[in-house]
Amino acid sequence: MVNQESTTKQVANKIAAALEAAKRSVKWLSDQSGTPYVTLRRQLSGKASISIGQIAVYADCLRVEPMSMLPDSFIALADKEAA
Repeated sequence: MVNQESTTKQVANKIAAALEAAKRSVKWLSDQSGTPYVTLRRQLSGKASISIGQIAVYADCLRVEPMSMLPDSFIALADKEAA
């Protein structure tokens, strides 16, 4: 079952994985995105929600497709509609 908490954590994990793949720190993403460090830490720990707009900004900073950071339920729906 999809709920806000699991969706937020899933997005946070995808952002953290993108940070690791890019060999960048949370501080770096905070500086690049203009998101306060404390806010970004709360988002990455799943304690604060992450908006679609923030996902787009983080993806741009990390030079990845925003779709790669969306919850799996969004991706499954997009794939289903494309078929």
